[in-house]
Amino acid sequence: MNLVEVQFVDADKTVFVQPGTTLLQAAEMAGVDVMTGCTRGMCGTDAHAVEADEGGLEPPGEAERGTLDRMGVTPGCRLLCSAKVRAGRVRVAGDALTD
Repeated sequence: MNLVEVQFVDADKTVFVQPGTTLLQAAEMAGVDVMTGCTRGMCGTDAHAVEADEGGLEPPGEAERGTLDRMGVTPGCRLLCSAKVRAGRVRVAGDALTD
């Protein structure tokens, strides 16, 4: 099984995790503090700008998509508690920006 490289840009930390790991779990493994609320993809507290290789992340589920839409964040933002890595490299930048 190939590990996925997850880079937390603002913290200048990188961790290698198994596919299926959430970005919040990856942050915890890397020692990166992330403000969270419900951790179920409903509150949006952990929305961040995320860049990933093609197919690097699983698509957002219904709860995450609904929260992101409600928040009006810019494209490319994901909830760290919900976004799961698949392959390649993923870069997590700062908090999400709204339109």
